Formats: sequence, structure tokens, C-alpha cells
Amino acid sequence: MSAPTVKPLIIVGWILFALEALFVLSLALQKNMGDDAAGRGMATGFAMLLAPIVLIAGALFLWGIRGGPKAAFWIGFCMIVSPVAYRASTFATGLLTRVDRSMASAEYGRFDDPKLTSLARAIDRDDTTAIREMLTVSPPDWTARDRRDQTILGHAIVRAVTDYSGTSPECVRLLLEAGAPPAVDAIAPGRTSASVSEHNLVYHLYGVHNPNALAILEMVLAAGASPNVVDEDDRPIYYSTYTVLPALEILARHGADFTLLDPRTDRLKYNPLMNAVSMTLWAEALFFLNHGISPDYTAPDGQSTRTILAEVDPPGSTYYGDDDAAHAAFLVELEKHPPPR
Repeated sequence: MSAPTVKPLIIVGWILFALEALFVLSLALQKNMGDDAAGRGMATGFAMLLAPIVLIAGALFLWGIRGGPKAAFWIGFCMIVSPVAYRASTFATGLLTRVDRSMASAEYGRFDDPKLTSLARAIDRDDTTAIREMLTVSPPDWTARDRRDQTILGHAIVRAVTDYSGTSPECVRLLLEAGAPPAVDAIAPGRTSASVSEHNLVYHLYGVHNPNALAILEMVLAAGASPNVVDEDDRPIYYSTYTVLPALEILARHGADFTLLDPRTDRLKYNPLMNAVSMTLWAEALFFLNHGISPDYTAPDGQSTRTILAEVDPPGSTYYGDDDAAHAAFLVELEKHPPPR
């Protein structure tokens, strides 16, 4: 095992073995730290686990060098090298992932028209002054799409609703005021693997819930987008599990029709009040009750708001915080609508 072609491997092996042995020794000598017994014994535990492995690897490596079987040399060498190989592969994978993400990010806001690309970069910087100037010089092609299939409005909306992007809803407002149509497919021309809702602008914003998304939902509805949106199963937007009170209030301000019944087969022709109660969404249930949805309506399967309430809210049910207050307010309002005799 001392042939010239093997000598470099022997040198590398002993260097790595020495480094690994020093690492295990440092763990064994390290002052244990932590807030509990498990934490305080962690360094010693790792040292006790790794020491036999390092010793076995060194023994096999030495045996192979001193005339033992070739397999002992190669097994020992591979055991010694494996931590470095693992770290190298992990680093390479992480690097490739970062490069891939950077390349994908670079495609956002990159249009065939350089002027649109410049406008997208101003949006990325939240540079409203530059945006105003560019929109004053020449209105862009609102239908053009970047390399990620987003219109310039779609790009601004995605940037504004993404946490920590730095883009404000003001950028979206400027585009809408300049004539950008709130097209249904501004973010994506069709369903994507990343999101089943991106191809429907209002539905997507309805489900995001952060303050920027709610502000932009208000803007696009004011600009002419329809509040009467349905999902891929033709269910009105307010039957969605994404439903929250602030989004419902925005829909109401823009004339949404809350009288549409659920086409879902296992809740066929339930009204939105029944649906909200079935999901114990008390603030939302109160909203529908206050917007004229009757608690006396009975679906074809015989269920009503009150029968569902008896199932999901038996006596003694406990709620906390805002849910408790909303639950109490809903019950008080429901009492004002006694069932017909």
C-alpha cells in the first residue's frame, strides 16, 4: 500500500484523521453548556459517540497501510473522508440552490421591452418618484408579461404582498391610476404548481390576509375587478377556508352578492351563514347574519344554521380571546331572529 499513486491518499487520510481526532477531543474537553441536563451533556455525548467511529476508521486505515487487506485501507479511508465529502456536497448543493433561486428571481420583472424592465426595477426599489415619471412619459403595454408570465401590475402586486420585499401598495395604486386593468390573470395566466389561486387575482389576494394584500384587494375591486369570484369548483369566494372578516368587509363594500348557495355536493345549497357556522367562524357568521343571510333557511338535506350550530357548538364549548367575544356576539344576534313557529 505504499505505491507512489497511493501515497497522496495516505497523506490526505492522516491529515483528515488528525483533524477529526482533534475535533472529537475538543468536544470531550469542552465545558458543557445548556439550560437543562440534556443540553449540558451534549458535547460529551457527541464525543462518546464519535470517538469509537474515528478510532475504528484510523485502525482500518493503519492496518491497510501496514500490509492488511486493501479493503481495510479503502474502508478506513472512506470513513475518514466521508465527513469532508458530506460537508462538500452539502455546500455544493446549497450553492447550486442559491444560484438557482437567484436565476429564478432575476426572471421576475424582466420584460422584452427594456422600459418595462426599468419600471419593474423601480417597483422593486419602491421608487414611487421614478414610477410616476416613467408612467408620465409613456403608458406601458399592460398586457405584456415578464419571463415569469406576470404583467407589470402582477409583478407589482406580488412584490407588494410578499413579506419583507420592501415594495409598498403605493406602487400598485400608481399603476392602477395610470390605467393598468386589474386583469384576473395578472399574476399568472393559469393554475401553477405553486398556487391554485394565482390565476385569479381577487381570489389570490383574498387568501393572503396581510395588510398589504387587503389594501390591494380594496384597490383592484375599486378599479373594476369583480368581487363575485368563484374557485375551480364554482364555489363563491366567501365559502373558502381562507375567509376572514376584513376580506369579507372589503367584498361587501364593493357589492359582492352573498346570497349565492354552495354547490359543494356534501353541503349542497348551504348558504354562507351555514358554512361559517360549520367552520366555527363566529365573527364571519355574525357578518353574514348582519348582512341579511337568513338563519331560518333549510338546505335540501334538512340542515339549517341552528341544526349545524347544535352539532359544532354543544353546551360547554370553550373559546378564547377574540373567538370567545365573537361567539358571544353571534349568539346574542341570533337570539334576535327567533325561529318561525
